[in-house]
Amino acid sequence: MKIYLRLIIPIFGILFSSCQTLLLYEFQGLNAPNVIVPSDVKTMAFVDRNLSFKSDTMSQYYLVNDVVVKDTMNYSAITSYNCYKGFSENLSEYFAMDSLTYIQLSENEMAGNRKYTPMPWEQVDSICSSTGSDVVVCLEDILLYSKYTVFEDILHYGITDVNYLAVWRIYDPLTKTYLDEKLLIDSVYSEVSSTSYKELVDNTLPKRKDVFTDVSYEIGNQYAISLAPEWIDLSRFLFSSGDDRLSISQYYLDQNNWETPINLWTEMTSEKNLKLAARACYNLAVAYEIKDDFVQANKWLQESIKNYYSLTKLPAEYEKIEKYSLELQVRTKNKEKLDLFFGE
Repeated sequence: MKIYLRLIIPIFGILFSSCQTLLLYEFQGLNAPNVIVPSDVKTMAFVDRNLSFKSDTMSQYYLVNDVVVKDTMNYSAITSYNCYKGFSENLSEYFAMDSLTYIQLSENEMAGNRKYTPMPWEQVDSICSSTGSDVVVCLEDILLYSKYTVFEDILHYGITDVNYLAVWRIYDPLTKTYLDEKLLIDSVYSEVSSTSYKELVDNTLPKRKDVFTDVSYEIGNQYAISLAPEWIDLSRFLFSSGDDRLSISQYYLDQNNWETPINLWTEMTSEKNLKLAARACYNLAVAYEIKDDFVQANKWLQESIKNYYSLTKLPAEYEKIEKYSLELQVRTKNKEKLDLFFGE
């Protein structure tokens, strides 16, 4: 598959920098997901493992201005299902799945401290067989704790704080490996106001059921995002002075014509003036990065560095070359991850 060839798309064209020596080229690049799901995975099952610990009873208590209140309602089913909804409804376009099976396992009471021994592979195989899934996305654990703080003033304010813990694991039964294992601990808050203290407390402050529904949905949403590539803004500078072939290149780049500048810069790489040759090699590295050819990009960057080090003294502009070297390493590794995701 060559879907990743849309990796870099110019969107702002060429801009002059304050120093006429350089041009700034801005574009968008596709960033690889944090979690790589192999390209041969076509179907998933979402499993709420439904583990239960003695400490879970704490989630039935909440604070209102430091006063402990007990809520008799059990939100575990609401929380896990809305986490599933947040995950399934926000899977990227890169996962062409009509539906995502939801399974909540029977409640499993665990003794001792919280720990998450993986499910047996036999159980994973059984889930995949019954649902026709390639992998299992497992919500190993999810916990939410809430607190309300109310301030009385001319305008009354109410703050809702929610602390949460979510544990994820993705099982790949084909390779008997875990594609991801992650424990997330974070918090969110919201603020509301009212001219009436009673109205604020009775109606304006979000109810715990709504809080748990919204936060668990967002937890699922955020994990879905971590599985998908995303477009990010990038920029690269190009040398545009010191030789007519560098200066005239801006005209062609304005027309989104990279081939003519590439030919001009390639001619310059054999210049006796090593600084000009180094600039041309660097421009070629950027050009091939834009063209998604990271082998050529890295080759020309090394040629540029070699030319700079052949000078009697490294010029100040070499700092930009060093910075680009690090950026190109990151983008090269990113390309390798995208190849795994999309499939070569």
